[in-house]
Amino acid sequence: MKILLVEDDKLIAQTLENILRDRHYVVDLASEGQLGWEFVETYNYDLILLDVMLPKLNGIEFCKRLRDAGNQTPVLLLTAQSSSNKKVMGLDAGADDYVVKPFEISELLARIRVLLRRRNSPTTPILQWGKLRLNSSIHEVTYDDRVLNITPKEYRLLELFIDNGDRVLTREIILDRLWAVEEAPNNNTVSAHIKDIRRKLKKAGANADFIETVYGVGYRLKPLSTLKGKRSKERGIKKEINTETQLRKQTREALTAVWQQFEKLHSDRLSILEKANLAWQKHSLEGQLLQQAQWAAHKLAGGLGIFGFNQGSSLAVEMEQLLKIQSDSDRDRARHFSELLFALKNSLKSNSQPLLTPVNQHRPVILAVDNQSQLVQQIMAEMSAVAMKFEMVTNPRATKKALVQANVDVIIWQFSLADETANTLNDFIDVINDRFPLPIILFTDNNNQDDRLKITRLTHPILLQRASIDNRAVKAIVKALQQARHKVAKVLVVDDDSQVLAAIDSLLDPLNIELTVLDNPLNFWRFIAEFKPDLLILDFAMPQLTGIELCQLVRNDPRWRELPILFLTIHNDLGTMQQILSAGANDCISKTLVQSELIPKIFNHLDRRQFYYSVNL
Repeated sequence: MKILLVEDDKLIAQTLENILRDRHYVVDLASEGQLGWEFVETYNYDLILLDVMLPKLNGIEFCKRLRDAGNQTPVLLLTAQSSSNKKVMGLDAGADDYVVKPFEISELLARIRVLLRRRNSPTTPILQWGKLRLNSSIHEVTYDDRVLNITPKEYRLLELFIDNGDRVLTREIILDRLWAVEEAPNNNTVSAHIKDIRRKLKKAGANADFIETVYGVGYRLKPLSTLKGKRSKERGIKKEINTETQLRKQTREALTAVWQQFEKLHSDRLSILEKANLAWQKHSLEGQLLQQAQWAAHKLAGGLGIFGFNQGSSLAVEMEQLLKIQSDSDRDRARHFSELLFALKNSLKSNSQPLLTPVNQHRPVILAVDNQSQLVQQIMAEMSAVAMKFEMVTNPRATKKALVQANVDVIIWQFSLADETANTLNDFIDVINDRFPLPIILFTDNNNQDDRLKITRLTHPILLQRASIDNRAVKAIVKALQQARHKVAKVLVVDDDSQVLAAIDSLLDPLNIELTVLDNPLNFWRFIAEFKPDLLILDFAMPQLTGIELCQLVRNDPRWRELPILFLTIHNDLGTMQQILSAGANDCISKTLVQSELIPKIFNHLDRRQFYYSVNL
């Protein structure tokens, strides 16, 4: 990060410059206001530290001129004047914050971090690109878990690369962002640093072109899509679809492995609840232990639910509610809490392995054709030519039977919309939703509004289309079926509980889904821009940035206003649901029922967004 410090007191200026550079900020120093203004006109900064009492151009006028010019760089005022009037003048001039001299360095650094987080919406202590990982809290760089011995400047250069993704950075951009004015380096300086970093990365096992040279332009990190390696927590890789039996076995084994991996975590959370129980019985449950117990019950409710321990999850939810209304004098609640804890431990003893809710993970496309037998015959012939597997059905019961077959790509239902009753169509929709919502393409030439409403009132996702039966049209229909069948969806999940993320990863891993999971919401904006998901799943309760706050931010961004958003929460009360929907979310998944709800709801919202195709004939 690059900071402009405008301060005429040499002692304060030198002290702040040294402190900021020790923390790896790049600092330009101006001793008076007019020189600071010239710096702003020439260079880009992430933050301006601005003294109020300056020669030639004071801080208030500097700030007004900055905002009048449309420059929105965050400004932190440094002032020896503590009166409310002076503070208000600074804020009215466009400053973002202020500190009063003499100030605590820790407070100043904290305010700097807050303003930088706002500007970058927001930053995170961990940055990652493939196997390269930067930990800004300790300024450590690792590649494939091997620590790299790098200089502060090399660290900032890698940070700049990761912040910009696979964007090409010119030498001029790099010099502007990482070197102060008085250092006056040249282009060869950048080349030398890149060479040293490549050497250190290669020694740790990276390819020589991990940092690519774009000849005549500059440098960039090798795009993630071209990096080969083991699937990391934050970047999913598409897996081939196997048979349903293999998928179920694979998912069960993966869930069991995750459960065993986090077994100690469950044990620690139970220990906290046991300590809270003893304290409550002695009328001494308060303070930090009470907060820890509420947190432990909340996390247990979500974690147990996602592994199929629904009874244990429900007990943990009830325990959390009791803890929120806890009172030392309430013996009945204390006794009930103790009973719930006993039942929870017994529940886990009797069910030591995670349970897998049966879910059909094979999703053929359903092609419904209204009273056009010639069109159906031509489609079948074209599908045979491209080796697509299909099943002809004549009623909802036959559709249900065909769905059991794991080797069917398309189910074709030939029907007459004018002749079908509402009950028959209801049966058809029930069969589909019984497994989970499936991609449906409906072709009809029926213009009768009453007949068309039979479909549109029953299920939102079904599309009504007109279709001709010439050869070109048939080929287009089959192509659309192939696309719908094999479309890869991208899902981004944000949850601070690593156990929940690991379990979701296991549940979705066998499906035709590219998954990215994040355990820190402060890393969200970089990953959504890079990953461009088709669906976003947010945890309701997260530290630093709640799911509600993140959802509101997404909805206020024109790029993501139409992105489907689902929430994960252990609470399913009306108030929570209203809060989620008011924030702009599409739906909510209870963590106590996540296995049975997750896949159906994901595909339901993905279908609406991308699995339905209009064939323009």
